[in-house]
Amino acid sequence: MKRILGLLLFFGLAFGLAFAQQASSNDSPATKEDVEKLFATMHIREQMKTMMDLMAKQSKQMSVEALKKKLPDISQKDLDRIDSMMDQMMKNFDLNALIDDMIPVYQHHLTKADISAMAKFYETPTGQKVLHEQPQMTAEAMKAVQPRMEKMMSDMMGEAEKAAREPAPEQKPSTIRN
Repeated sequence: MKRILGLLLFFGLAFGLAFAQQASSNDSPATKEDVEKLFATMHIREQMKTMMDLMAKQSKQMSVEALKKKLPDISQKDLDRIDSMMDQMMKNFDLNALIDDMIPVYQHHLTKADISAMAKFYETPTGQKVLHEQPQMTAEAMKAVQPRMEKMMSDMMGEAEKAAREPAPEQKPSTIRN
């Protein structure tokens, strides 16, 4: 009887420890490998490349429009030179380094269980649809907000130029009390 009780106690402890380890492993921090696997499932490199290309295209368009407004006499040759310069900057952009910089952020905020749940979602047809449609949704959203952003930028530039032309207000000397 003592042996059976001892065996039950032993297995109970072993099961309890195994369960506790399993529960704590779900709360354990995500490893670099966990995040890299998630990024692979999410096609993060392709997503980032598409986003960067899209942002570069729209930034170039906005820059050209802003330059034409600011410098109405700017030549097409100068605009082409600026366009080429921006293209070169994008070619030199290290996407892999950017992704490497993101990994510790994911590790800091997400556990192994979080990463696992996200990976399971992105492996589903709906998750893959979200990943497939995301670049187009982002492009459409950026196009939709572009007029508002241009107005905001124009207003900010106008205010900055106005502030730059005005003399800075003099500050009153502070009095020191003892």
